[in-house]
Amino acid sequence: MTADEHPTNERATSARDIEFEVDGAVLRGSLELPSGSAGRAPAVLLLGGTFSDLRDGDPDPRERPGVPVHKMYAHLARSLAARGIASLRFDRRGCGQSTGERGEGRAREIADAAAAWDHLTRRPEVGGRLAMAGESAGAYVLCRLVAGGRTPDAAVLQGALHRSIVGLLRFNIEQAQRYLDRGQAARSWVNRHAPHVGSDIERWHTIEHVLGPDEAYPDDAANDPAIADALAGIAFELHEPPAEQFAVLRCPTLVIHGANDMNVPVADAFATVRSLWDAGNRDVELQILAGADHSLQLMPDDDEERIQERLTLRSFARPYHPRYPGAVVEYLARQLLLEDAGLSRGPCGGG
Repeated sequence: MTADEHPTNERATSARDIEFEVDGAVLRGSLELPSGSAGRAPAVLLLGGTFSDLRDGDPDPRERPGVPVHKMYAHLARSLAARGIASLRFDRRGCGQSTGERGEGRAREIADAAAAWDHLTRRPEVGGRLAMAGESAGAYVLCRLVAGGRTPDAAVLQGALHRSIVGLLRFNIEQAQRYLDRGQAARSWVNRHAPHVGSDIERWHTIEHVLGPDEAYPDDAANDPAIADALAGIAFELHEPPAEQFAVLRCPTLVIHGANDMNVPVADAFATVRSLWDAGNRDVELQILAGADHSLQLMPDDDEERIQERLTLRSFARPYHPRYPGAVVEYLARQLLLEDAGLSRGPCGGG
């Protein structure tokens, strides 16, 4: 299946346009429902990652022109509905059909996601067991929602970050730098096709300098606008490290990750499972998809082609792994559908 095709099991679904207000903005999205189903359906809130500006999981073309459309969450939503599970996905604030100002920070993103969960729980078409699925930064948002009192019956963490936000930046910058260090041909290619890499590296060096060897948020940042500006995009995660967020998840949890993830290394998936286990969650399932990248799309065999597609996000045009979205659908069906879930389980979350 290529990224712009629908798999054959994505049938018998019905999408409804929805909207809800939150703090001065109207967020719009889609409620995907099993077509012709009687009664209320179990449901999943889909939370996208950094590049998932739009409800289907794609970047907003107004901000990132030329990036291929992959429709990851559209595929997942339709496959869930075909299995009898509803889902809600939405355009981020200031993106797509949603109003408001784009890019107001992680705290705003979490508040908007909480409003989306509350809207889902009030929908008359929805009833029974409920879940959350978070991809990349969406997994972080998911944990923050649970910490704030929203309690799903199951959770899916896809490509979740466990290492520090500084560790993530370092991994990606060093990866890009190694490619540049291959020589003039690589540098020329970057200048033509991925000119943002230079500014990304420069910003990283600024962050390194500001944080210092301890990689701690400076105490005087509030009094220095330059420091605050340099750290604006990562300040929330510096104060609330990703690794510390998983302890709140006490419900059945699927950790799914691409074995060849070039954004969040696959080692983070194993660390996430360990954190869940250490916090007392014994209902954890780990799935590693061989040959898949951060978006669970198949990677090319050629190493140079891999890094070039990563730097330009051309990887979004690649086919999905044969197990996606089926692996997520099968897991959620076992957790949410009465005929598959077995005995009732408690909701996610706990002190």
